[in-house]
Amino acid sequence: DKESGAVLAGVTFEVQDEKDKVVTKVTTDKEGQATISDLPVGKYKLVEVESLPGYKKLAKPVSFEIKKGMTEVLSLKVENEQLDKGSVEITKVDKDSQKVLEGVTFEVQDEKGKVVTKVTTDKEGKAKISDLSVGNYKLVEVESLPGYKKLTESVSFEIKKGMTEVLSLKVENEQLDKGSVEITKVDKDSQKVLEGVVFEVQDEQGKVVTEVKTDKNGKAKISDLSVGKYKLVEKESLPGYKKLTEPVSFEIKKGMTEVLSLKIENEMVDTGNVEITKIDKDNKAPLAGVVFEVQDDKGKVVTKVTTDKAGKATVSDLSVGKYKLVEVESLPGYKKLEKPVPFEIKKGMTKSLTFTVENEMVDTGNVEITKIDKDSKAPLENVVFEVRDSKGKVVAKVTTDKEGKANVSDLSIGKYELVEVETPAGYKPLEKPVSFEIEKGRVTALQLTVENELVDTGNIEITKVDKENKDALADAVFEIQDAAGQVVAKITTDKKGQAQVTNLSVGTYKLVEVKAPKGYKQLVDPITFQIEKGMTKSLALTVENEMLDKGNVEVTKVDKDSQKVLEGVVFEVQDEQGKVVTE
Repeated sequence: DKESGAVLAGVTFEVQDEKDKVVTKVTTDKEGQATISDLPVGKYKLVEVESLPGYKKLAKPVSFEIKKGMTEVLSLKVENEQLDKGSVEITKVDKDSQKVLEGVTFEVQDEKGKVVTKVTTDKEGKAKISDLSVGNYKLVEVESLPGYKKLTESVSFEIKKGMTEVLSLKVENEQLDKGSVEITKVDKDSQKVLEGVVFEVQDEQGKVVTEVKTDKNGKAKISDLSVGKYKLVEKESLPGYKKLTEPVSFEIKKGMTEVLSLKIENEMVDTGNVEITKIDKDNKAPLAGVVFEVQDDKGKVVTKVTTDKAGKATVSDLSVGKYKLVEVESLPGYKKLEKPVPFEIKKGMTKSLTFTVENEMVDTGNVEITKIDKDSKAPLENVVFEVRDSKGKVVAKVTTDKEGKANVSDLSIGKYELVEVETPAGYKPLEKPVSFEIEKGRVTALQLTVENELVDTGNIEITKVDKENKDALADAVFEIQDAAGQVVAKITTDKKGQAQVTNLSVGTYKLVEVKAPKGYKQLVDPITFQIEKGMTKSLALTVENEMLDKGNVEVTKVDKDSQKVLEGVVFEVQDEQGKVVTE
């Protein structure tokens, strides 16, 4: 050995003559010696044909000469240097299965980090690096196999002087225990990508692992998911699209080499919502309690809704199609909507369709008149009224029925007067008209109760006749006395024998004759009569008088020409037989 001086056994040499012919072949013994005897005189070369492992083979032959007459053995000391290079063989295997891995690339870096060489494992998972100088090295994995974790730490090794064997390095790689998923969100019909959809990734226990949102390309990528089963849950859909109702299950398997691609289709919403707001046309106040029907294009009622205290009613989940909104119950005091409101639910609607429906207050009103007796409250039939507007124009004329009622319909907004034009017999006519007003939005008929008092006076008509021939008797004088005997009227019959007393208050009276017609007996007994409340006709009293059976004569004597009365003239009164009755 060149450095240590140790003897080297087993080195084989050839002894070649000048013509390179092998004369003999020897191998060093345990003492490092080999003896060649009986060499003829001449020039030779000692050629090392087999060196020892770990040693450099002798590069140049050693020349020597056998001379004539040599008495001593020629001694040749041959020094060999130990090898100063070595080789490494890498074997790359799967950690679990020990299956060899082809195509893994390594760099061999010296202790200063300089890349000495770069190798890739073959189909047997091997890569050999030869002629590495003595020194410290690192084996750095620069390209791993798909589905395998790249070696994170370098493998250190040393090439020592005199290495006789190839350094064998077995490098194990674990399969990847994580994977990636790329979601692509598209419209089911058009395949247009959908940006802004939010997903949760949940593990088998339902725990949220991460949350992602699709980008402008409709994509969202989730990296470094551990091996296991997962669910993709859509948390926020896009406006106008149905949210995914079922989660999408997927699995990350050990050693996955590619990103798991999940294409998820969303359908556009095929239903829509309608929000109705019902308001007063004039003051815009919300109207609660208005009932609408939603009818499809065939007139079939799909649903029925009623506005709330905010005047709103919502109809949800209407299928795509054409509809009309029909008001079926308006509020009291408001005109019902005459025409339906058409609308259409379109696919992919993102917002509720809103309608503001205005209702006008009713601008006409009704009046119901009830005519009753003031005292008994009994209904009065056949009372005739005129309804007059603020200018005095008669706009209606009505007559009460047997229930004392009369209705006037569809009076326009304004002020009116109810004028009684025909009063029932026995009742006082209404002195003043009844004023009333029809206001906008009146919901019920205006009730007018009109009371009439019975007439509380009456009339009496006296007819004075001759008892026998019934001739009318003029100039009979009567007193009307009340129950207390007080004279309330004094009357005289006319040439028709008649006398009237009007406006006698209700009560009991006596007709007392205070002066009979000439030639008739004066009525001895007064005639009692009664004026009753509500009398519709004059009380007729026929009073008969008997002619007197005695009489008086008054003679008046006058001058024929001057008509001057003449005093002192004496007459006899004789009866039919000429007998003097008196003087």
